[in-house]
Parts: sequence; structure tokens; C-alpha cells
Amino acid sequence: MGNKMNYDICSLGSALVDVTFQIDDEFSKKIEGQGIPKGAMTLIDKDDQNDLIEALGTLGKSAEKACGGSSTNSVVAASLFGSTCYMTCIVGDDENGRFYLEDLSLNDVNHASSLIESEIPSGQCLVMISEDAERTMCTNLGINSEFSIDNVSEEVIKNSKFLFLEGYLIASPGGFESYKKAINLAKVHDTKVAISLSDPFIVSSFKEQIKELINIKCNLIFCNEDEAKEFAESDQEEGIFGYFKNYTDNLLITKGSKGCAGYDQNGQFSVPGIEVNAIDTNGAGDMFAGAVLNGINESKTLEESAYFGCFAASKTVQNSGPRLAKEEYLEIKETFSSN
Repeated sequence: MGNKMNYDICSLGSALVDVTFQIDDEFSKKIEGQGIPKGAMTLIDKDDQNDLIEALGTLGKSAEKACGGSSTNSVVAASLFGSTCYMTCIVGDDENGRFYLEDLSLNDVNHASSLIESEIPSGQCLVMISEDAERTMCTNLGINSEFSIDNVSEEVIKNSKFLFLEGYLIASPGGFESYKKAINLAKVHDTKVAISLSDPFIVSSFKEQIKELINIKCNLIFCNEDEAKEFAESDQEEGIFGYFKNYTDNLLITKGSKGCAGYDQNGQFSVPGIEVNAIDTNGAGDMFAGAVLNGINESKTLEESAYFGCFAASKTVQNSGPRLAKEEYLEIKETFSSN
């Protein structure tokens, strides 16, 4: 191929098929009793995940299946908002794996399309939405645990404006090494690096690894309030901002329905939230990051991009599942632009 593709955003992340159930408070309490913290992500093995799915089935609950994976959700959003994107992830040669790659293609995301023949299944995330719209996740990484530096393409990173990384993949040793390689390549080729901290559990368990990665190169960090407090070991916004300034020139902290706060070279800013009836918060942070990265690619400031991010996220929480229908993304962009 003589004609090299150029990308606005390339990303490495976990490929996960989300299996979503609505749960009542009783089931919510039951799983908390089993040591699964509400509102966070817990890594579990396939058998335990299957037991939970079976228990939910016994209660007469039906599942919705959708493609997830945090950075994939962001990349799909950015792609449908108009950015040219490339996703690097690994899936098994099974039903979930085929479903996943097909979905990337449907959403105009470029990807290395290889199904890996393995005893290990594609990654799957059990998402439980409680009555208060909070999402609790039990993830079996499956074949994502096999992610290695061999999956990192220098060509793709070199030809991208942004490298976007999620926190979740840091949990697998190969994922961490791959990130190190990818960020070093981004440094060599002058590709900007954006990182999402993804989950308080990831931040508390892998803080040193995250710092090591950020110290190589990092232009923008996305996180929510819990992750920010965990990373900075502070409850005060001033202390949190002060701490993050040692690591990055650009920061965005999402605050759910209260919007977001952040800083760039022009100083600190906050963006007000949008009051909506939230039914499912899964994927809101991913949508926010994808919308922001697309805004930056269109030469908007970080603050302008954050307004768009909050607007887009407010739409996704009104729907079940981590993503919206394909045609809704452009509608969101048009509605936002006309306001």
C-alpha cells in the first residue's frame, strides 16, 4: 500500500462485549456482600462471571449485548463525530470476537482484523445497572490478558495526531508493557498522548505504573472525581489540580451530573452539568472523552471541547448501554453546534 493512512486518534485498549442486566436493590446488596463494590469495576474469572449471569437468568432477567471496552467506546464516538480513528485490540475466534470486529467496521473504525484462535475466550464485561442508574461491572478480561508489545504498531502511532489509552489495560502485564512501548513511540514521533484513568480500582492498584507511563509523555488526562482523589490522595480541588500539574499540562475531571472541571495553559475552568433523567451511566465517561478528543482535532480549545463532551455525555446517560445508535452522534453534533 503506497497510500499511507493518517489518523486523528489511535488507541490501544481492552475489547469487551458488554452483557447488561437491570438489577434491583436486593441483588445489589447481595453482590456487595460477595465483595463486589457497587459503582466500580471488579476483575473476575469466567466461571464466577457465568455464575452471576446464571443467577440473574434465574431471576428472569434478560440481557442486552453490546460492544464495549472503554477506549473503544471513546474511539467509536470520535469516529462518528468525524475523526479518523484506529483501534488496536485483541479478540478470540468466537461469537463475541466476530461480533466485536464487525461492530468496529460498522462504526467506521480502522482496526487490525485478526481473530486469535485460542482456548481463552474474548473479553466480556457483565454490567449491572441498579435502580439508581449506577453501573457495577464484573469483567473477565479473557484474551485481553494476552495483549503484548507485538500488538503495538509503530506505523499507526507515527501516523496519528493522538494516542489515546484507557486505564483498564494496565491491569494486564502485557498491557502495561504495550503502553510503555506505545508512549515511547508517541514521544519519538511527536504524537500527543491522552490517558483515561478509567476506574478508582485501577488507580489504587496500579498507581506507580500509571505514573511511570505518564512520566514518559502525557498531554491530557481524563478522570472522574473518585479517580482524581485516589490519584492525588486529596479531597480538595486545589490540592488535586496542584498534584496533577506535576504530571500533565491538560486535565479534565468529570463530575457526573455536575459537569466537569479542568485546566489547560490558559488556567482553570469548570463546565456546568446538564440536568437530565439518567437511566444508565455506563459509557458516559467514554463518550465524554471521545467527544473532547474530536473537539481538539477540530482545533477547539480544551474548554470548548469539554462543553461538547458534557453535552454528548448527557445524551448517553438517557439511554441504556454504553453507546448510542450510529445516526444519533451526528444529531448530537448538529444540535450542539446550533446552540
